[in-house]
Amino acid sequence: MLPYILLADHDARLCGSFAEELDRLVAYAEVKTVEDGQSFLAYLASRNWDDLPSMILVNYDLPDAKAPDLLRQLLTDARYQDIPLVVWSSSDQPNEMEECQSLGVKRYLHQPSGVLELEAVVLQIDHLLKSELSIV
Repeated sequence: MLPYILLADHDARLCGSFAEELDRLVAYAEVKTVEDGQSFLAYLASRNWDDLPSMILVNYDLPDAKAPDLLRQLLTDARYQDIPLVVWSSSDQPNEMEECQSLGVKRYLHQPSGVLELEAVVLQIDHLLKSELSIV
């Protein structure tokens, strides 16, 4: 089974573009998507220990939840303790970034709005994933 990234974002087009770019640039991993906080938590709760994502990427502002609220819930379960967390946002609010980092987020990224930005984000995620999985 390939390592995978769980992406929580309500923008289906962005999720599809992210999956395509990840497939193009990062052949060793795949992406699974959910569109809101409730689906995100339900997805994780339904996974066995050996089927957890290798990384979690969450949009800061989902339709039914904010990333910090979801991250706080993850902190209460040891199963998610070693999964690298990444948040992206279209906002550049320093307080949002600081709050997420205080909750253990490895990277806080600007949500990509174009192809070049998407490629740059995927390459950053690739670097982080390789480092976390000890892939050379």
